[in-house]
Amino acid sequence: MSQQNKIIIGVLVAVLILLGAYMLAPSQDQQAENLASGATVQDSSPAEVAGDLGALDRPNPLGEIELGDPNAPVTIVEYSSLTCGHCGAFHTKTLPLLKEKYVEKGLVRFKFRPFPFDSYATAGAMLAQCVAPKQRVAFLDILFQRQGQWLSSEKPIENLQSLARQAGLSEGDFVVCLKDENILNGVREMQKAASDELGVRSTPTFFINGTMLEGNLPVEEFDALIIPNLPADAAN
Repeated sequence: MSQQNKIIIGVLVAVLILLGAYMLAPSQDQQAENLASGATVQDSSPAEVAGDLGALDRPNPLGEIELGDPNAPVTIVEYSSLTCGHCGAFHTKTLPLLKEKYVEKGLVRFKFRPFPFDSYATAGAMLAQCVAPKQRVAFLDILFQRQGQWLSSEKPIENLQSLARQAGLSEGDFVVCLKDENILNGVREMQKAASDELGVRSTPTFFINGTMLEGNLPVEEFDALIIPNLPADAAN
């Protein structure tokens, strides 16, 4: 490894330690209780869902990561963690079906919001905001598709850096992004709003036109909430 890479990795280790200080450790007991529903749970008391949808309507302060027509009749907001296995399963199996059935037909707008459980998920969420806007969704797709590879490797940071490089971030960009407190604060702001205002406590959690759906559920569960919100001529 070059001296430059050693310095970069050293910086990243320090950054991840700093990020870890911001994170709440997930509760193993709650994870077990929610295993059947396909959800990964944060160790926090569930908050009451606010009467308004402020956190959902409030724009991503770092720039939206979204798919679909902004004028679609249905908006789905997903809160996920990049190290959550259930989230990875949703993105590799269920999301492609939803894209084909609804997003590509202009019926659903899909927004991705971060709800990281650990420092690696936080780093990934920050990097997703640092890549070029047109690359953000594709970068998230890669992180979820290769989740098992980069997380289980002996050097997950180097693997994460390699994936970021494929998305257009140089080594310097990578370090600058993870040291940017504004980006970290933006990620944490969205997570806190989801927890405090919407009662999000597990991942993945979805809001389909404001209705909460928790866990990596079959596509039919999404159909049941999407179809009633579609125009009559588009519901079939």
